[in-house]
Amino acid sequence: MTRIASIFLACLIPAAVAMAQTGNSSRQTSSAESSTSLKSLVPNILRDQKPIWTFPWKLAQGRHWKPVFGVALATTALVVADPYTEPYFRNNRGFSTYKTGPLRGRNSTLAITLTPVAFYVTGLAKRSRHSQGVALLTAESIADTQILSLVMKHAVGRLEPSQIPVNGNFRDTWFKYKGSFTNGGSFPSGHAASAFAVATVVADQYREHRWVPWLAYGAATVVALTRLPDQAHFTSDIFFGGVLGYSISHFVVLRRAESHGQ
Repeated sequence: MTRIASIFLACLIPAAVAMAQTGNSSRQTSSAESSTSLKSLVPNILRDQKPIWTFPWKLAQGRHWKPVFGVALATTALVVADPYTEPYFRNNRGFSTYKTGPLRGRNSTLAITLTPVAFYVTGLAKRSRHSQGVALLTAESIADTQILSLVMKHAVGRLEPSQIPVNGNFRDTWFKYKGSFTNGGSFPSGHAASAFAVATVVADQYREHRWVPWLAYGAATVVALTRLPDQAHFTSDIFFGGVLGYSISHFVVLRRAESHGQ
């Protein structure tokens, strides 16, 4: 498992470069090409905040209840199962190297962050507006997910698994974390959110290549799951983080880009 995960993580950035080189494909999406200006990045991020933070109002109006109910039900089930699943990763010595190994959180953060950089640099080299646009869309998605996940972390203050003592109470984890400003707690997983945010953009913008969505979502899944043996997150944190990243990229970033590209 570790070897497979290493291969996925090692291929994440080279795959981004390879996909950026396919910029002359038949599907040059207007959504990416309309986002090729660095000057538009910050305004786009600010523009995204309205649909993100007003989403509860849409729920109050009776919209989007079915998918939200499904996600809430699945997350709740995983929260209930967390006290039973987490000890497996704590007590299994085979996972002891994750905190200091090549798949530790710092390295996976670097891989996620460098993915839009790889797209943009390659886009400049190949003079591909599409690749540059994909880079900016992924950067926008990362920023949006990190803003929301940071606020949620501080709001619920869930303890990380590594902070719970041996034979401690894995159910009493909420509203107890007192961390730094940049790390407000365990729920949701910022790594999972950013990984799936990037994967969603890449999978959408290069979906004419059938292997790209598989690679993008596969890499995102591996990056997200490395946070389990690292004892940085519970399964529920990772699941909800992944849903958060996908939703923001798909329903906010890509939808805004498509509307501006028409």
